[in-house]
Amino acid sequence: MMRTVSAKAKEFDDSGLRLDASYYASTGVRALNVLQTWQKKSKKNRLDQLKDVCASEGLFIPGRFKRVYVTDVKHGAPYLTGGNILQVDPLEGSRILSRKYTLNWNELLFQEKMTLITCSGTIGNAVYVTNDFLAAIGSPDLIRVIANPAKILPGYLFAVLSSSFGRAIIQQKTYGAVIPHIEAHHIKDLPIPRLESAIEEQIHQLIEQTADLRVKANDLLEKVKSQIEEHVGFKNPKHTFDHAFSVGTAKIDPSFGYRLDSFGYIGYVEDALKVLRRYPNLQKATDVGFTFFNPPIFKRMFAESGYAYMSAVNFYNLHPRPERYLSKLQPDVEQYLIRKGMVIIQNAGQRYGLITKPLFITETLDGVAVTSDVVRISHEDPIENGYMCGLLSTNFGRRLALRYSYGTSIPRLDVPKFSQIQIPYPETTFRRKMGTTVVNAYEMRERANQLEDQAQALLSDALTA
Repeated sequence: MMRTVSAKAKEFDDSGLRLDASYYASTGVRALNVLQTWQKKSKKNRLDQLKDVCASEGLFIPGRFKRVYVTDVKHGAPYLTGGNILQVDPLEGSRILSRKYTLNWNELLFQEKMTLITCSGTIGNAVYVTNDFLAAIGSPDLIRVIANPAKILPGYLFAVLSSSFGRAIIQQKTYGAVIPHIEAHHIKDLPIPRLESAIEEQIHQLIEQTADLRVKANDLLEKVKSQIEEHVGFKNPKHTFDHAFSVGTAKIDPSFGYRLDSFGYIGYVEDALKVLRRYPNLQKATDVGFTFFNPPIFKRMFAESGYAYMSAVNFYNLHPRPERYLSKLQPDVEQYLIRKGMVIIQNAGQRYGLITKPLFITETLDGVAVTSDVVRISHEDPIENGYMCGLLSTNFGRRLALRYSYGTSIPRLDVPKFSQIQIPYPETTFRRKMGTTVVNAYEMRERANQLEDQAQALLSDALTA
């Protein structure tokens, strides 16, 4: 829809004489008006510039470089892009960048409490750097913002930059018609509202608590994965990548539908099958109470309100939020809603991507409508669902699940066959310990998101009251 907008001469000067109309018609103009209105309400209200609250050389984008990847983390580090940093587990699935062939290695390193802002493609998404990031290095498509703690608390600065106000103003400064982009110097004058020190401290502490809970949750899930793999005896697999070349022989498996594709028998999958066959207590998942459901493809009836709707990708974001709404008139909508305690996995995508990645559904996502590209796995006992989520999260479980994928362009899961998957079924005490830990970890993540929302609500209330 076409819009018209007018701009004053001063706005042209302030923008660096930009002539693209989209700049002046953006939501950033309204966000800036909100901040300026707030500033005028009281002499105590002030707006600092971002460059004035950053550490020395604390606002930058690393230089571009030729990327050389390796297969062993001993020779490099996980390489995070603008897409990785938004995921709840940023390191999972990332490629390993060579340390030897990356000349500006130190410039790419992360610092704890740094704020990262996506600056190419999708602009303005901000992430607070926690311990989870310190083992990795980052793309030059991320603006680094380092707060000067003598001038501003890093958690509060992140809250401002990630707020609807901050994001809108950042996005206003983008350029490029095909791939939007922004440079660090474009946001150096970004207005930073300064609140009473007690409020800034409160917001900072909420962000710190959020970060701490996310780190603890990820740590718990990593321990579960390690314990399950140790329990089943999966260690030092020969094939480390799903796309690694391998040669071997195998007997056709009738329970696998007499499929002839080698991926389901040798190489990456074979490493897991060998371990599975040695495990003393295997059970078909459906025989121990699990159900698998994949709704049919459907035509979506979107509306301004109704059932919150999410795609298969956004579930894996650090803070998943509904994108749109399905109409209340959507036929058979109940079969597309997910429920608390379910485990969902994506059933389409590249084998090195999100396909088969599990997610345990907590209260926040209860009743959200989801695309048909998601398999719903349920058990009447949520702790059992927790165990299943933990199992499928492991390298071992992922290989077992990927066995049921097919296709070369965009692989998909053969859901009817996948629902017949055999799984290691340990004794009750171990199984419930793993399941309970997974449930607790996901509840921590949900609590972290609530605290972040609370911090943003405090900031918004202070600026709009």
